[in-house]
Amino acid sequence: MACCALLFFIAKVHAQSGPLPSWNNGAAKQSIVEFVGKVTKSGSPDFVPPADRIAAFDNDGTLWCEKPFYIHVEAVMARYKEQITANPKLAEQEPYKAVAMKDLGYFMKLYEDKEINAIVSDLIGVPFERMTTEQFADWNRQWLKTWKHPRFQVGYRGLIFQPMVELVKYLKANKFKVYIFTADEAAFLRLVSEELYGIPPENVLGSSIKLKFDNSTEPTKLIRTKEANYLNNWDGKPRLIEQVIGSRPIFAAGNSNGDLQMLQYVAKQDRRSLALLVHHTDEKREYKYDKHTEEVLPAAKKGNWTIIDMAEDWKQVLLQPISTTGTKRARALRPRAIRQARLKQVASSASGHE
Repeated sequence: MACCALLFFIAKVHAQSGPLPSWNNGAAKQSIVEFVGKVTKSGSPDFVPPADRIAAFDNDGTLWCEKPFYIHVEAVMARYKEQITANPKLAEQEPYKAVAMKDLGYFMKLYEDKEINAIVSDLIGVPFERMTTEQFADWNRQWLKTWKHPRFQVGYRGLIFQPMVELVKYLKANKFKVYIFTADEAAFLRLVSEELYGIPPENVLGSSIKLKFDNSTEPTKLIRTKEANYLNNWDGKPRLIEQVIGSRPIFAAGNSNGDLQMLQYVAKQDRRSLALLVHHTDEKREYKYDKHTEEVLPAAKKGNWTIIDMAEDWKQVLLQPISTTGTKRARALRPRAIRQARLKQVASSASGHE
């Protein structure tokens, strides 16, 4: 009896310390582990050399919470309001009028009608026009310091999905090159991608506005305009992947119609691949919604892609908070140390295959 109890304890410890510890044992986790095992095992018919192991992730709704609004959209609205306060006459013209009237339907219609240039211009171009790239980064860093999610009352660091951070680490431990291809502006996400996911800024690609080079000062400057440069959504994602990487990923993860073509691009190829769709089904721990999945969800089912049922497949959704009270050491932790400690919470997920 004692021997059986010991074996049970050892098995339990092993299960908790294995790859993807925040995932429940089920079809989704099994498909990921089996996929990684087959493409990384030397001699396997599905073996893929490390140089070709490329993974592409969406961000909003895939790696962190996107409700009730994208985090960057919250920043954009704050910037618009700041400008209206400084110059109330701006509220008489769009897109400032929509912000002043709290008419977010104006922006949603642009998205749903796929008004590409207007989406990029009004959402990420106009409010930061004439800023240098450094000023843009500084403004957003300052905003991120104080912003909190209206429901969860945590900052951006507390809104990333712990199971997905574990997945990123698991892939990297198995010699995957991991990229983010976001519909959001890449310049915004690059400010925090390495801190949150261990993904360097140069591996973050997304929507962008046109920049103007200014050689009249020293050092020289890049000035933001309000003109759209690229909208990285829908079929824009596989096109940007080809333009920047020049190689087709064998793994991709997304959560909405905007990721459909990227997932198809990865799923339909000669090599073994894995397309993964995050389905938001957990209204208690996050949100439950199907909006903007009416195309991608049926495609995922028909293509036998891996669908993550958030309520069923994840033991934990948001990144586990760290207690910073009760000890002198905790009170003395600097922000950088806190960020490093957060990432250590999921470091065990880096267990991988040779």
